[in-house]
Amino acid sequence: MLPGLILTALGAGESCGSEGAGHVVVVLACSGGLDSQVLLHAATAALPPARLVVAHVHHGLQPEADAWLEFCRRSAAAAGTAFMARRLPPLPARPPGGIEAWARAGRYRALAEMAQAAGAAVVMTAHHAGDQLETHHLQRLRGAGVHGLAAMRQRGPLPGGPHPDGAVLLLRPFLAVPRSLLVDYARAHRLEWVEDPSNQDPRFARNRVRRQLAESIGGDPERFERELARIGALQALADAARRQAQQDLEACRLHLAARDRHAGVAATGDAPAAPGTLSRAALARLPAERAAEALRLWLAMLGCRMPSRARLAEIRRQLVDAGSSQARLRHDGRWLLRYRDRIDAAEELPAGIRPVWFRWAGESLLDVAGERFLFRPAAEGEAGLPATRLSGAPLLLDQGRGGDRIRRAAGSHRRTWKNLCQEGGIAPWARPALPVLRQDESVVYAAPFGTAAAIGSVPAALPGPGADDERIAIEWLPDPAMAKWL
Repeated sequence: MLPGLILTALGAGESCGSEGAGHVVVVLACSGGLDSQVLLHAATAALPPARLVVAHVHHGLQPEADAWLEFCRRSAAAAGTAFMARRLPPLPARPPGGIEAWARAGRYRALAEMAQAAGAAVVMTAHHAGDQLETHHLQRLRGAGVHGLAAMRQRGPLPGGPHPDGAVLLLRPFLAVPRSLLVDYARAHRLEWVEDPSNQDPRFARNRVRRQLAESIGGDPERFERELARIGALQALADAARRQAQQDLEACRLHLAARDRHAGVAATGDAPAAPGTLSRAALARLPAERAAEALRLWLAMLGCRMPSRARLAEIRRQLVDAGSSQARLRHDGRWLLRYRDRIDAAEELPAGIRPVWFRWAGESLLDVAGERFLFRPAAEGEAGLPATRLSGAPLLLDQGRGGDRIRRAAGSHRRTWKNLCQEGGIAPWARPALPVLRQDESVVYAAPFGTAAAIGSVPAALPGPGADDERIAIEWLPDPAMAKWL
């Protein structure tokens, strides 16, 4: 039965035999416990051992961890399979989400790394029906929505993997199997396994839930089946909600024109905004529940942990409902940001410019403290600075100041730098990273708005003092990480 479930999970079916599924490289997540030892034994009965890789994650949380690694190594050797192991970094003093969440996230990252190293398309775990019930009840205690209550799926993309499109598949072939059947299988085949003492530690929420379920459900098979059926119904609801959320999210994506509206940024042609950029107005038009589901899917696509319903409501309030023009909040190590109609996410905000003095000696392309500038002859009618002026005194690479007044064209009114940023739709958190060049206490260039038409700067085709002096226009060449904010 259990080997057949493995073939079925792979999509081969029992009738295909080991040859039908044997071309797939499969990583088996093995802790050394009873469940994973059953998985290893059943997998070697279903598939050629040469196509299997036993993968062990050393969490470093128990004194026996080294012995468990060696036990799994010996088990793999006895089964004739390859073996891989990864050690997690030391446990932080205050792990985000607690020890269980830290261990789970690290475990999936390690499995993803090993799958990639092994060239495997599939990772299998030994989660069973008891684990499924525990996950469902844990999510209920945490106030999760329908997606959390739907618990684990029998197949899906591997969390923590390097492939956002789900190129590495996570399979749980035993998810509908009671643990009692795994115990019977282990005893019938005289399997050996290790016992993790932390599974009895009441400090961990999952252990407390396991004990409560044992007391409430116990050996009642009918109630056990009803609980599993309820989870199945929730999964169907979650699937329908996800399909609707996918449609809503696509309708809420914000596509922007090319970044060529500013004279001082080198344009690279028309391109849509980053896939993670959303329209606040479009989200606000959705019913509250659909907007929440669209945001939940957006967070999942960003690789974030799923928020509780209360946390999701707060994210929606700040990003969609709040009346202010901007919002900025943290979730699972990322910044969630809104400026006017645009909603974005970022792991880090742009770093501010650090002032530095330099001289221009006629270079066409110049790198100043990591900021690249193009110095070129001004086109006809374009504001330019006399080359002798630019090279005649030091230039200061600096941040813009709200009160800086800049004239963008000869004869035009001076505008404040802050006004230009507002008119350009540049978010406040990006403004400190916009370079401004100063000379003799005057702004000669302000990114991304262009060369300032200050004293001595006139359109290239117009006569003026020193008209035979070559006029130079300046362009800033932002890196891709910064260009998204312009």
